Formats: sequence, structure tokens, C-alpha cells
Amino acid sequence: MLPEGDLGDAKVLAALLGISEMVAGLSDLEEVLGLIVRITPQLVGVDRCAVLLYDDHRAEFRTAQVFGPDRERNATFQRLTIREEDVKRLAHRILEQKLPALVRAGNLPPNMAESLGMKMVLIVPLVCRERVLGIMTLDHTRGLGLFTSKEINVVVGIAQQAAIAIDNARLKAEAAHAGERMRVASGLLADGVLVLTEDGRIGSLDPGAEALLQWRSEEVAGRPAGEVFALMDRDGARVAVISRPDIVLRGGQPPVPLYFRRKDGSRVLLEARAAAVRDDLGEVLDVVCTLRRITAREGDLTEPLARPVPRADLTAQPAD
Repeated sequence: MLPEGDLGDAKVLAALLGISEMVAGLSDLEEVLGLIVRITPQLVGVDRCAVLLYDDHRAEFRTAQVFGPDRERNATFQRLTIREEDVKRLAHRILEQKLPALVRAGNLPPNMAESLGMKMVLIVPLVCRERVLGIMTLDHTRGLGLFTSKEINVVVGIAQQAAIAIDNARLKAEAAHAGERMRVASGLLADGVLVLTEDGRIGSLDPGAEALLQWRSEEVAGRPAGEVFALMDRDGARVAVISRPDIVLRGGQPPVPLYFRRKDGSRVLLEARAAAVRDDLGEVLDVVCTLRRITAREGDLTEPLARPVPRADLTAQPAD
């Protein structure tokens, strides 16, 4: 525990470094914020601290973590919600200028001044990439809890780290949500999805592609697609491995029927369509291939290969 008072430079630097390392090393946002609301009051000589996160849909701030000496009031604080318009009324600088503000009890809404017994509170916006993600509040339950400019600057530094942790968690959740949307969409549009690198190596297989091809993603990641799947066209001619899988599978053109060799040596006819994923500069990051199994009526062949194609030959480049 850090001793209260005497806000020395060494103490501040040690605390900020510890919080920065914690933000970088912990993936659980609740744990990160829980530690922040415990550490911060010790640095500025108050006894209560809370972090409220902004809810875009409801346009309000809701308590995520609180630390203070009164358990009953902590429970009340945990249920606290503050409307965005109420925060703007407290001080325009908090949300519009993204700056901290000291607010006295007379300017606080009843659910803060009366229910929580706040006499004066420091409110600091949690800002990352020009976006307010929440607010941090600090006050003293046994007095006014005045703050020096140095103490406010320390709290602002900690608030920046809290905002980074919140933003990281938000981006992680959005990425997981996007991945789930893609999984659901691919299940509606295709039987499997195969991701390739620009040079034709396997990046990953989704569960549908794993079921189709009998390979687990980790078993084949990094290996050339032609070597693993022995790609052949509908007439049985080998498809040579070249450096651009979007050309191999004719991305942007009608889907191509290709035979893929499965793990057990049998082959399956799949309709393949590919599209390149590009960065902001137009460089290819990877190639996403959707696979749809062609039914028996359309000419599906699943018998074992009569003459396995030698793996060494699969790396041959096509003639210019």
C-alpha cells in the first residue's frame, strides 16, 4: 500500500509506471479499473474513487468500479447512473473541452450530493483517441478534499491509462463481435472459409472448412495450400501453385470448381471464390476464400485419389 500524503516525484513515477505496466499486462478490464480506483486515492489524499463508463446507446455514465470507506454508500455508488446532459451541466469543460473540473455539492445532482454525501468532487474525463469513454470521480467523504494542481495532473495521467485500458477492451470486444458476425454470415453464404496469405500459404480454416477438409487449422497453418490440398480442376488437371491465390481461385470472377484433397486422401469438389483483404494503401493483407460443397447432382467426387499427386511437383510454377 502507498502511504497517504507527501506526493513526491519518486512516488508518483513509481505509481504511474506500475499502472502503465498493469494496463499493458492485464486483459481483464474489471481488474484493471478495480486496482486503479484503489491506488489513485492514496496518491492524492482522498478516500473515495470511482470510474463510470459511457453508454453510447443510453447516453449516460454508469459506475463500473468504486472504492471507498463506506460499504453502504459504495453499494449505492455502484448503482449510480449520470445522464450525459447532467455531466454537461456540471461543467462544460468536462465533455466539451475534455478537461478535469472541481464541482461543489451545490452544483451536483441529488443522487450524488445527497445519496453519496459528496461535498466536493474532482471529475476527470477518460479520453482516448479524442473520444470520451467515461469519467473518474475523486472525493473525500470526511471533508472537502481540495486538490492541488500537481495532484490534478497526477489524476489526469492515471485517467489516461484507464482510458487506454477501456479502449483496448472495447476494441477487443468489437473485434470479437465482428468475428462472430463473419462466422454467422459465412455460415449462411458458404460451407467453409479458408484464409490464405498473398503467397498462397494457409492462414487459417474456420470450423466449416475444417469439417470439409478434415484438417485442423493449427495443423496446416503456414503450409502452401497447393501442397496440402493438391488442388485440381474439374477435369482432374493439377492447378499449379503460383504466388497469388486470388488468381489461382480467380477472385472477382465466377466461383471456380476445384478438387481439394482432404486429410484422409479423398477428394471433394468445392466451389471456391476468393477476394483480397487490403490495407489503407491497397496492399494485400491476406486472401479470404469461401468454399461451397458441390452436391452429387452437380458432380461431387469423394472417392480416394487413384493416383496421389507427388507433393514435390505441387510447387512447380506455371509457364509464363
